[in-house]
Amino acid sequence: MKITKITILFLLTTLGVLAQEPCEKDTIYNQFDFWIGEWTVYDLKNNIAGNSKISKILDNCVVLEEWTSANKQPSGLIYSGKSYNTYDANAKQWQQTWVDNVGGSTEFLFGKYENNSMEFLTNEFQLDKNTKAIRKLTFFKLKNGYVRQLGEISKDKGATWTNEYDLEYRRDIRSNEKIVSEMFEKLMQFYFKDDFENLTSIYSKKGIIKGYNNEIIGRDDIFKYWKNLKEKLGGIWNLKSEYIKKNDNMIWVKGTSTITDLKNIEHKVNFTLILIQEDNTWKIFQDTYW
Repeated sequence: MKITKITILFLLTTLGVLAQEPCEKDTIYNQFDFWIGEWTVYDLKNNIAGNSKISKILDNCVVLEEWTSANKQPSGLIYSGKSYNTYDANAKQWQQTWVDNVGGSTEFLFGKYENNSMEFLTNEFQLDKNTKAIRKLTFFKLKNGYVRQLGEISKDKGATWTNEYDLEYRRDIRSNEKIVSEMFEKLMQFYFKDDFENLTSIYSKKGIIKGYNNEIIGRDDIFKYWKNLKEKLGGIWNLKSEYIKKNDNMIWVKGTSTITDLKNIEHKVNFTLILIQEDNTWKIFQDTYW
Protein backbone atom coordinates (compact mmCIF):
# COMPACT_ATOMS: atom_id res chain seq x y z
CA MET A 1 0.00 0.00 0.00
CA LYS A 2 1.36 3.39 -0.94
CA ILE A 3 1.47 5.81 2.00
CA THR A 4 0.83 9.36 0.85
CA LYS A 5 1.39 12.64 2.63
CA ILE A 6 -2.38 12.93 2.98
CA THR A 7 -2.55 9.54 4.71
CA ILE A 8 0.24 10.48 7.11
CA LEU A 9 -1.45 13.81 7.86
CA PHE A 10 -4.75 12.03 8.51
CA LEU A 11 -3.11 9.56 10.92
CA LEU A 12 -1.29 12.30 12.79
CA THR A 13 -4.44 14.37 13.06
CA THR A 14 -6.44 11.38 14.27
CA LEU A 15 -3.86 10.48 16.89
CA GLY A 16 -3.79 14.08 18.04
CA VAL A 17 -7.53 14.14 18.49
CA LEU A 18 -7.51 10.83 20.34
CA ALA A 19 -4.78 12.03 22.67
CA GLN A 20 -6.95 14.91 23.79
CA GLU A 21 -9.44 12.63 25.61
CA PRO A 22 -12.41 14.73 24.43
CA CYS A 23 -14.92 13.07 26.75
CA GLU A 24 -12.76 13.98 29.75
CA LYS A 25 -12.16 17.58 28.73
CA ASP A 26 -15.44 18.70 27.12
CA THR A 27 -18.20 19.24 29.70
CA ILE A 28 -20.92 18.58 27.11
CA TYR A 29 -20.24 14.86 27.64
CA ASN A 30 -21.28 15.32 31.29
CA GLN A 31 -24.78 16.61 30.51
CA PHE A 32 -26.38 13.21 31.15
CA ASP A 33 -24.43 12.49 34.35
CA PHE A 34 -27.51 13.23 36.48
CA TRP A 35 -28.80 9.80 35.41
CA ILE A 36 -25.72 7.93 36.69
CA GLY A 37 -26.34 5.68 39.68
CA GLU A 38 -28.13 2.59 40.90
CA TRP A 39 -31.89 3.03 40.94
CA THR A 40 -35.13 1.40 41.97
CA VAL A 41 -37.71 2.47 39.37
CA TYR A 42 -41.39 3.10 40.18
CA ASP A 43 -44.50 3.56 38.04
CA LEU A 44 -47.26 6.14 38.63
CA LYS A 45 -49.03 3.78 41.08
CA ASN A 46 -45.84 3.60 43.19
CA ASN A 47 -45.25 -0.01 42.19
CA ILE A 48 -41.68 -1.14 41.51
CA ALA A 49 -41.26 -1.43 37.75
CA GLY A 50 -37.65 -2.54 37.77
CA ASN A 51 -34.07 -1.79 38.65
CA SER A 52 -31.54 0.11 36.60
CA LYS A 53 -27.81 0.68 36.84
CA ILE A 54 -26.43 3.67 34.94
CA SER A 55 -22.68 4.05 34.52
CA LYS A 56 -20.05 5.52 32.21
CA ILE A 57 -17.90 3.40 29.91
CA LEU A 58 -15.31 3.85 27.15
CA ASP A 59 -13.32 6.60 28.90
CA ASN A 60 -16.51 8.38 29.99
CA CYS A 61 -17.75 8.77 26.39
CA VAL A 62 -20.82 6.54 26.75
CA VAL A 63 -23.59 6.46 29.37
CA LEU A 64 -24.65 2.83 29.76
CA GLU A 65 -28.04 1.78 31.14
CA GLU A 66 -28.59 -1.79 32.37
CA TRP A 67 -32.30 -2.40 32.97
CA THR A 68 -34.06 -5.36 34.60
CA SER A 69 -37.85 -5.46 35.00
CA ALA A 70 -39.33 -6.36 38.36
CA ASN A 71 -41.96 -8.79 37.06
CA LYS A 72 -41.86 -11.81 34.79
CA GLN A 73 -43.62 -11.83 31.45
CA PRO A 74 -46.35 -14.47 30.82
CA SER A 75 -43.69 -16.65 29.23
CA GLY A 76 -41.66 -16.56 32.44
CA LEU A 77 -38.95 -14.37 30.95
CA ILE A 78 -37.73 -11.38 32.96
CA TYR A 79 -37.47 -8.50 30.52
CA SER A 80 -34.09 -6.75 30.45
CA GLY A 81 -32.19 -4.44 28.16
CA LYS A 82 -29.40 -1.94 27.73
CA SER A 83 -29.18 1.51 26.26
CA TYR A 84 -26.06 3.24 24.98
CA ASN A 85 -26.15 7.02 25.17
CA THR A 86 -23.51 9.30 23.70
CA TYR A 87 -22.97 12.76 22.30
CA ASP A 88 -22.28 12.94 18.55
CA ALA A 89 -19.88 15.85 18.18
CA ASN A 90 -20.30 15.99 14.40
CA ALA A 91 -24.10 16.08 14.47
CA LYS A 92 -24.05 18.13 17.71
CA GLN A 93 -26.73 16.00 19.32
CA TRP A 94 -27.19 13.20 21.83
CA GLN A 95 -28.19 9.74 20.61
CA GLN A 96 -29.51 6.62 22.29
CA THR A 97 -29.60 3.02 21.07
CA TRP A 98 -31.76 0.57 23.06
CA VAL A 99 -31.50 -3.23 22.76
CA ASP A 100 -33.26 -5.94 24.79
CA ASN A 101 -33.53 -9.67 25.43
CA VAL A 102 -36.59 -10.14 23.22
CA GLY A 103 -34.89 -9.00 20.04
CA GLY A 104 -36.13 -5.43 20.14
CA SER A 105 -34.18 -2.27 19.43
CA THR A 106 -34.93 1.44 19.21
CA GLU A 107 -32.78 4.29 17.94
CA PHE A 108 -33.30 7.80 19.23
CA LEU A 109 -31.15 9.87 16.91
CA PHE A 110 -32.16 13.40 17.86
CA GLY A 111 -31.23 14.24 21.45
CA LYS A 112 -30.72 17.54 23.22
CA TYR A 113 -30.18 18.69 26.81
CA GLU A 114 -31.85 21.87 28.05
CA ASN A 115 -33.78 23.10 31.09
CA ASN A 116 -32.52 20.18 33.24
CA SER A 117 -33.92 17.54 30.91
CA MET A 118 -32.59 15.25 28.19
CA GLU A 119 -34.97 14.73 25.26
CA PHE A 120 -34.65 12.14 22.46
CA LEU A 121 -36.69 11.65 19.29
CA THR A 122 -36.82 8.80 16.78
CA ASN A 123 -37.18 9.04 13.06
CA GLU A 124 -40.70 8.47 11.77
CA PHE A 125 -41.40 4.72 11.55
CA GLN A 126 -44.21 2.40 10.41
CA LEU A 127 -46.27 1.60 13.52
CA ASP A 128 -48.81 -0.55 11.70
CA LYS A 129 -50.14 -0.99 8.17
CA ASN A 130 -51.85 2.41 8.06
CA THR A 131 -49.99 4.46 10.67
CA LYS A 132 -46.62 6.12 10.91
CA ALA A 133 -45.36 7.36 14.28
CA ILE A 134 -42.57 9.13 16.17
CA ARG A 135 -41.42 8.26 19.67
CA LYS A 136 -40.10 10.76 22.22
CA LEU A 137 -38.15 9.90 25.35
CA THR A 138 -37.48 12.55 28.00
CA PHE A 139 -35.45 12.37 31.21
CA PHE A 140 -36.21 15.10 33.75
CA LYS A 141 -33.70 15.95 36.49
CA LEU A 142 -35.89 16.43 39.58
CA LYS A 143 -35.01 18.65 42.54
CA ASN A 144 -35.16 15.76 45.03
CA GLY A 145 -32.38 13.93 43.18
CA TYR A 146 -34.75 11.55 41.41
CA VAL A 147 -35.12 11.25 37.63
CA ARG A 148 -38.42 11.05 35.73
CA GLN A 149 -38.45 9.07 32.48
CA LEU A 150 -41.37 9.83 30.17
CA GLY A 151 -42.01 7.84 27.00
CA GLU A 152 -44.44 9.31 24.45
CA ILE A 153 -45.68 8.52 20.95
CA SER A 154 -47.13 10.74 18.22
CA LYS A 155 -49.14 9.57 15.21
CA ASP A 156 -49.51 13.01 13.66
CA LYS A 157 -45.87 14.05 13.07
CA GLY A 158 -45.47 15.50 16.58
CA ALA A 159 -48.60 17.68 16.69
CA THR A 160 -49.95 15.72 19.67
CA TRP A 161 -48.41 13.17 22.03
CA THR A 162 -49.72 10.20 24.02
CA ASN A 163 -47.95 8.77 27.07
CA GLU A 164 -46.66 5.21 26.71
CA TYR A 165 -45.02 5.04 30.15
CA ASP A 166 -44.08 7.37 33.00
CA LEU A 167 -41.42 6.20 35.45
CA GLU A 168 -39.50 7.64 38.39
CA TYR A 169 -35.93 6.60 39.20
CA ARG A 170 -35.19 6.71 42.94
CA ARG A 171 -31.71 6.19 44.33
CA ASP A 172 -31.29 3.33 46.77
CA ILE A 173 -29.36 4.70 49.77
CA ARG A 174 -28.36 1.20 50.79
CA SER A 175 -26.47 0.77 47.52
CA ASN A 176 -24.32 3.81 48.41
CA GLU A 177 -23.47 2.25 51.77
CA LYS A 178 -22.62 -1.01 50.02
CA ILE A 179 -20.30 0.78 47.57
CA VAL A 180 -18.44 2.46 50.43
CA SER A 181 -18.34 -0.67 52.59
CA GLU A 182 -16.85 -2.79 49.79
CA MET A 183 -14.30 -0.08 48.99
CA PHE A 184 -13.20 0.15 52.64
CA GLU A 185 -12.83 -3.63 52.87
CA LYS A 186 -10.53 -3.63 49.83
CA LEU A 187 -8.45 -0.69 51.10
CA MET A 188 -7.88 -2.31 54.51
CA GLN A 189 -7.11 -5.70 52.95
CA PHE A 190 -4.59 -4.28 50.46
CA TYR A 191 -2.90 -2.29 53.24
CA PHE A 192 -2.59 -5.40 55.43
CA LYS A 193 -1.10 -7.43 52.53
CA ASP A 194 1.32 -4.66 51.45
CA ASP A 195 -0.47 -4.65 48.09
CA PHE A 196 0.04 -0.97 47.34
CA GLU A 197 -0.51 -1.35 43.62
CA ASN A 198 -4.10 -2.50 44.08
CA LEU A 199 -4.63 -0.05 46.94
CA THR A 200 -3.55 2.80 44.66
CA SER A 201 -5.83 1.55 41.85
CA ILE A 202 -8.84 2.44 44.02
CA TYR A 203 -7.89 6.09 43.57
CA SER A 204 -8.79 8.03 40.43
CA LYS A 205 -6.11 8.61 37.81
CA LYS A 206 -6.27 12.24 38.93
CA GLY A 207 -6.64 11.36 42.61
CA ILE A 208 -5.53 13.74 45.36
CA ILE A 209 -4.66 13.18 49.04
CA LYS A 210 -4.70 16.31 51.20
CA GLY A 211 -3.68 16.48 54.84
CA TYR A 212 -2.18 19.13 57.10
CA ASN A 213 0.49 20.74 54.86
CA ASN A 214 0.63 17.70 52.64
CA GLU A 215 -0.77 17.27 49.11
CA ILE A 216 -0.20 14.16 47.01
CA ILE A 217 -1.41 14.16 43.39
CA GLY A 218 -1.54 11.23 40.97
CA ARG A 219 -1.27 7.49 41.42
CA ASP A 220 2.55 7.32 41.36
CA ASP A 221 2.87 9.62 44.37
CA ILE A 222 -0.14 8.02 46.11
CA PHE A 223 1.59 4.64 45.75
CA LYS A 224 4.73 6.04 47.40
CA TYR A 225 2.65 7.69 50.14
CA TRP A 226 0.98 4.45 51.25
CA LYS A 227 4.12 2.35 50.90
CA ASN A 228 6.12 4.79 53.08
CA LEU A 229 3.30 5.02 55.63
CA LYS A 230 3.10 1.23 55.99
CA GLU A 231 6.88 0.96 56.36
CA LYS A 232 6.77 3.64 59.05
CA LEU A 233 3.74 2.45 61.04
CA GLY A 234 2.96 -1.11 59.95
CA GLY A 235 0.08 -2.46 61.98
CA ILE A 236 -3.61 -2.66 61.10
CA TRP A 237 -5.78 -0.07 59.35
CA ASN A 238 -9.43 0.43 60.27
CA LEU A 239 -11.87 2.64 58.36
CA LYS A 240 -15.26 3.70 59.66
CA SER A 241 -17.86 5.77 57.81
CA GLU A 242 -20.14 8.16 59.69
CA TYR A 243 -21.88 9.98 56.84
CA ILE A 244 -22.60 8.98 53.24
CA LYS A 245 -24.42 11.12 50.69
CA LYS A 246 -24.77 10.84 46.93
CA ASN A 247 -24.93 14.07 44.93
CA ASP A 248 -25.48 13.64 41.17
CA ASN A 249 -22.44 11.64 39.99
CA MET A 250 -20.42 11.85 43.23
CA ILE A 251 -20.53 10.15 46.64
CA TRP A 252 -19.37 12.10 49.71
CA VAL A 253 -18.08 10.08 52.65
CA LYS A 254 -17.06 11.34 56.09
CA GLY A 255 -15.54 9.12 58.74
CA THR A 256 -12.52 8.15 60.80
CA SER A 257 -9.31 6.34 59.89
CA THR A 258 -7.28 4.54 62.57
CA ILE A 259 -3.94 2.82 62.11
CA THR A 260 -2.77 0.79 65.10
CA ASP A 261 0.99 0.51 64.75
CA LEU A 262 3.29 -2.33 65.81
CA LYS A 263 3.69 -0.74 69.27
CA ASN A 264 -0.12 -0.78 69.65
CA ILE A 265 -0.30 3.01 69.40
CA GLU A 266 -3.37 4.38 67.59
CA HIS A 267 -2.96 7.03 64.91
CA LYS A 268 -6.46 8.40 64.30
CA VAL A 269 -7.62 11.06 61.81
CA ASN A 270 -10.93 12.30 60.43
CA PHE A 271 -11.42 12.18 56.68
CA THR A 272 -13.70 13.26 53.85
CA LEU A 273 -13.71 11.33 50.58
CA ILE A 274 -15.16 12.34 47.23
CA LEU A 275 -15.88 9.31 45.05
CA ILE A 276 -16.44 9.51 41.29
CA GLN A 277 -17.10 6.95 38.58
CA GLU A 278 -14.12 6.15 36.39
CA ASP A 279 -13.83 3.18 34.01
CA ASN A 280 -17.23 1.97 35.22
CA THR A 281 -16.00 1.74 38.84
CA TRP A 282 -16.20 4.04 41.85
CA LYS A 283 -12.83 5.65 42.58
CA ILE A 284 -11.48 8.06 45.21
CA PHE A 285 -11.04 11.43 43.54
CA GLN A 286 -10.16 13.38 46.69
CA ASP A 287 -9.04 12.10 50.09
CA THR A 288 -8.81 14.85 52.71
CA TYR A 289 -7.80 14.10 56.31
CA TRP A 290 -7.16 16.13 59.44
